[in-house]
Amino acid sequence: MPTHHLDIAILGAGLAGNLLARQLRQAVPHLKVGMFEKSGTTSFKVGESTVEVTGNYLIRRLGLGTYLTEHHIVKNGLRFFFDQENRQAPLIEMSEIGGIERPFHKSFQLDRSKLETDLQRMNQEDGVELHLGSRVSDIQLSAHSTPHQFSVETASKKWNGQCRWLIDASGRSSILAKQENLRIPESHHILAAVWGRFKNVANLDTIGPETFRQRVNGTSRHTSTTHFCYPGYWIWFIPISQDVVSVGIVMERTARWQESFRKAEGFLNFLKQHHGAWSLLREATLLDIGSLQHLTYGTRQFFSRNRWGLTGESAAFTDPFYSPGSDFIALENDLLTNLIRHEEEGASTQHLQNLVNRSNAYMHFRYEASMRLYRNLYSLFGSYELLKLKWQLDFPSYYHIWLSEFMQDLHLNEEFLIEKVREQQPVLNALSNFSQLFKRVEQHLHHTKSFYRGNLGNFTNAVEGVEWLKEVGQPQTPRQFFTRLHEIFNCCQEQANQLLGTSETVNPLPLSHFLTLRPSA
Repeated sequence: MPTHHLDIAILGAGLAGNLLARQLRQAVPHLKVGMFEKSGTTSFKVGESTVEVTGNYLIRRLGLGTYLTEHHIVKNGLRFFFDQENRQAPLIEMSEIGGIERPFHKSFQLDRSKLETDLQRMNQEDGVELHLGSRVSDIQLSAHSTPHQFSVETASKKWNGQCRWLIDASGRSSILAKQENLRIPESHHILAAVWGRFKNVANLDTIGPETFRQRVNGTSRHTSTTHFCYPGYWIWFIPISQDVVSVGIVMERTARWQESFRKAEGFLNFLKQHHGAWSLLREATLLDIGSLQHLTYGTRQFFSRNRWGLTGESAAFTDPFYSPGSDFIALENDLLTNLIRHEEEGASTQHLQNLVNRSNAYMHFRYEASMRLYRNLYSLFGSYELLKLKWQLDFPSYYHIWLSEFMQDLHLNEEFLIEKVREQQPVLNALSNFSQLFKRVEQHLHHTKSFYRGNLGNFTNAVEGVEWLKEVGQPQTPRQFFTRLHEIFNCCQEQANQLLGTSETVNPLPLSHFLTLRPSA
């Protein structure tokens, strides 16, 4: 049986694999890249709501800005609506957090099926081997300088392949991750999800009186990722084409989750219990349905010194609330490309090992930082005042820390990786401290029977108080960085104190107050 030789074999020709193949062709064009996909065609996908790290990656790194603007939807940020306890508030009366103008930093709503089909064609035209309908098995990883070995089976033949680098981009199939026992179940944040594609969904830009539309200065609500928020769960609306909208439910399994939701009848019946969300779906037609019983999981390892790695959902998945999934693809693909390029340029075995260790540590840090935004906090999602408080920490922190460093390519700087990993604990401490603060405010609102008091008639501009967005991505001195971080943290603390009705602390608190882990109440 003949053996086919590749420099890089990518298992999976979905979003993560296609983006990586495109990036590798640009970064190391002399290397031979092949993608292997067990499906013969792309099927419908849930849709992909991206945020700004991904937007920057797709435009700046991969040169896809014109294509995405012409063939997909330029996103108008994240948007949140809040209901009464009985879930019967009219949509136009719900309190809202959302933008009133197009975001300065672009992101997109992606039709995943179309994008993956188009990327497969682009990659083939650029010299990537595309093997559709090809099932990979019998993977034998090499621990030395010899190639990795694998078998490929199609409908008509079997053959063997070998490669220097093997990348698992097979999504939740996680071919390599399962073989190497890398998956780590998330035991403290157990979510389930169900979703479907709908046609003829009412357009958020045309409903309600003129006063409702002018509340957002006439900007498009429809092109936002819209969240209807409830204690323990949320409902999303994501437009993925001109006439199709993805609608889904993400729920803690300890909340109201029922297995009947995974069937069309149960899914629709649950949506009908939410007056505002259902008002957009009354005339809509459900096209198809999908579900996952366990959304979140981690990995023991992202990259190996033995020339293999994971990207996308083959590695880990945190939580879709702030749409971070494709941000992780951008980071993993960047770090994988960086490793491959270093090896190709003749990096020593020790240097490559060090870079692998730092890249792994950084991605584990990013995973944990993301999870601390959500663990034990879904219960507060149903309160406008609470989610506003959380948003006014999470949104500026994302821009100031994560987006800014990505736009400067700091994650590809070895000295930065060393420093970031060494100093990760204060960041994680701050996230834990704010999580405790949010729970304390939640308990206070429940105790005073005021959890839902702000859920009707209020509006918050999503970028309120963040006048520096256009500066994101510009170099900063450490002093400038920590000064702004200090301001973000104190602003959140001050608003929490107002909700608690207390003046027990005097602002501004020192930055060390937030970065040192406080004992649990």
